[in-house]
Amino acid sequence: MTTPSAAPQPDALPVLAGTGLHRTYRLPRRGPFEPGPVRTAVDGIDLTVAPGARLGIVGESGSGKSTLVRLLAGLEAPSAGTVTASGRPVVASASAAAMRWFRRETGVVFQDPYASLDPRMRVGTIIAEPLRALRIPGDHRELVRRVLERVDLPVDAVDRYPHEFSGGQRQRIAIARAVVHEPRILFGDEPMSALDVVVRARVIDLFRSLADDLGLTLVLVSHDIGVVQRLCDTVAVLSEGRIVEHGPVALLDDPQHDVTRALVAAAPTLP
Repeated sequence: MTTPSAAPQPDALPVLAGTGLHRTYRLPRRGPFEPGPVRTAVDGIDLTVAPGARLGIVGESGSGKSTLVRLLAGLEAPSAGTVTASGRPVVASASAAAMRWFRRETGVVFQDPYASLDPRMRVGTIIAEPLRALRIPGDHRELVRRVLERVDLPVDAVDRYPHEFSGGQRQRIAIARAVVHEPRILFGDEPMSALDVVVRARVIDLFRSLADDLGLTLVLVSHDIGVVQRLCDTVAVLSEGRIVEHGPVALLDDPQHDVTRALVAAAPTLP
């Protein structure tokens, strides 16, 4: 009698996978009697992310990279295709309760730290939001204190408001909120683009140290090739909603596709 094979263990599965992903949008009407045109942002993408990987997603403006990361993060539902996390379906249209398991596994850092932080809330309340929403047990004040130290912010920040901090400090607050519940996957949608060069370098170092300390899997969208080269070990290059090149980040040193060559050539360099 043949013994059935054992079910795959969670660690053997990709921590994140998108299969046949499409995302289309209906644009505004051109006239009162005709529907608006359909725009395709993501056009049939297959992508897997291994546990502990640090994936950079790059592409020209309008290539679909931010839409792709929103699909993978469960912030938007694909028009077609599926997203799974460790083999479990991610259904963005499901209720908050049904998606709680995935929110527990993930954290997201957005581009503009000021826009992503509620100016009416104190920093301590902002950072503790995931702990309350996800029903994380334990002393929330202590967990907030620990994560503030981890992102190099003073403990008394809990009683202050976002406008009292610099742009780099606000992004550290956003990062603290994204990792306070110790997720497995951290998404970043252009998280360094609103920062100046010196602050950007410090935030890159913070992302790297958090990934090392917490064993995070990173999925990072960036228009900055240099950020991806410093922070990621793999890269996917998008153009017109499709992946045109995908592999180790070293491919940026010897790109094979015209789109990748153009992106690398456009990156600023010092003599």
